[in-house]
Amino acid sequence: MRRRDKNCLLISLDNYFIAANHIVARDGLTKEYADGYLKGYEDGLRESLEELLSHTCRKNYNSTEIQLLAKNQKNGISKKVVRRRKQIEQELGVSFTEEPQFTITRQEAGPGKTVLLKGENNQEALEAFRDLLRAGWQGLCITRMSPKDVRHFMDNECSVLWLTKADPNAGDQDPDEYLQPTETAKMQTAIRNFLARNKGKSSVILLDGMTFIVTNTDFRSFLKIAQKLKDDVYQANSMLLFPYEPKSFSGNDLHLFENEMS
Repeated sequence: MRRRDKNCLLISLDNYFIAANHIVARDGLTKEYADGYLKGYEDGLRESLEELLSHTCRKNYNSTEIQLLAKNQKNGISKKVVRRRKQIEQELGVSFTEEPQFTITRQEAGPGKTVLLKGENNQEALEAFRDLLRAGWQGLCITRMSPKDVRHFMDNECSVLWLTKADPNAGDQDPDEYLQPTETAKMQTAIRNFLARNKGKSSVILLDGMTFIVTNTDFRSFLKIAQKLKDDVYQANSMLLFPYEPKSFSGNDLHLFENEMS
């Protein structure tokens, strides 16, 4: 572990120890309880830092990619707590009455990865896409937002396909940037051309509008497209940011989608 990281860890532990002593004095908790709590806190900090450092040491990540990795590690805390909880239950031979709740978390972000994010029109996805553009990545944004609004938010040039039923000849946008929800072949061609054009470069695709496409086609057809897109992104060493709305799925479709795209 680097000296700077160790110093940050020690500072955090010092601050926490002060807080732990305050809790003991305030609530009458035992010193053993505070020591155990502190030990768990220390172990958690060390594990998080070491895991992040292990990722960044193996590859030449830039600052934006490191930030995405850190966010990913943060989002994975809930699952780790659940696993640890089950381990403790087995060791103690007890069962806690409260059922842990957690959401599906993002996978590790990086080249070749498909990253699922809950909620369409997802601010986190837009910000991650924008940050990657600022870091020099090439981007393709397929979204319900108009190209004008996308470029205003991104403050960077990128390829945009506007998922809309609007008449391409009625507005002031480039007609080639209009994409009807039923024009899945056009979307696939645009993605394929984007990946080929940026072969060997850092590139990212944001596909935000799944519900709009599915409600105008059907889920199974879209899933086949998504499966191929995931494979194409992996082969091209690109990245796919894929917001989705769980409430839009019916029956086992949500489970199937998450399994296939994770």
